[in-house]
Amino acid sequence: MQLKYNVKASLVRRVIDVTHKGKKRNFNGEPDRHYPDVHELLYVDYGKVKMRIGNSRIVVKSGECIFLPGGVTHSFSGEDGAPFDFLNIMLRGKLPKAIFRKSLPANRDCLLLLEKLKQESIQEIPYCKQIIACYLTELIIHFMRQIYIVKPDKPPGPVYRQRYRSEIVNRALSVIAGNYASQLTPMLLGKAVGASESHLRYLLRRETGKNFRLILHEHRVAAAKHLLMDSKFTIQETADAVGYKSTSFFFKVFKTLAGMTPKAYSSSLGEPAEKQ
Repeated sequence: MQLKYNVKASLVRRVIDVTHKGKKRNFNGEPDRHYPDVHELLYVDYGKVKMRIGNSRIVVKSGECIFLPGGVTHSFSGEDGAPFDFLNIMLRGKLPKAIFRKSLPANRDCLLLLEKLKQESIQEIPYCKQIIACYLTELIIHFMRQIYIVKPDKPPGPVYRQRYRSEIVNRALSVIAGNYASQLTPMLLGKAVGASESHLRYLLRRETGKNFRLILHEHRVAAAKHLLMDSKFTIQETADAVGYKSTSFFFKVFKTLAGMTPKAYSSSLGEPAEKQ
């Protein structure tokens, strides 16, 4: 069967900004309003965010997204004054009304797309803008299908809490989450979950798309971000607290995964000048 499609991009016409941001304890954002055709996506990967959108009040939990329509006054803060992290995307496009003003749980497909969006924005390799627009379009479609077709009973947690097919992988991720600051190795992890080192490496790569070392570094960097929010910790103390004996290596890993140095993150909390 031959199919002929005449497709014109409409969901995403322009991606303005993709930034990972963090907010300290007791942050209370000032009301903001973008141009009518500039929409905003927030994905919360740590903490809980209280959103004020016009007259609406919505709590967005870790592992959830929310789309904010352009032209509407909004502000947000951490629930009970707690710190939080989120991925922020500004875009122009024609989005369905049903997608706005509601917390949307990110399933595994959405989480993978969000991670790809983040990495493409950090690396800035050739054609990154084009593929970011493609990933964002696919992400919007996943959420729209979720709204119209699938209604989960409860939202999933952050990516490290996702359940995988292999119980060995689930146990391994749980061990890493609880012991990332120790000198954990694939051999020690294999013993902890009852699997050989080679089999564990294979399962992690097959089911998460990542190797042991990357998963461990992601946990350490995520923990370091929250320590850096507290000015009483130095860079060296932060590196040591999350498991890095070498401060220079910590700098290298942090910059690769966060897109900026620990010092820059501590100063700006990952938030460059806002763009319209």
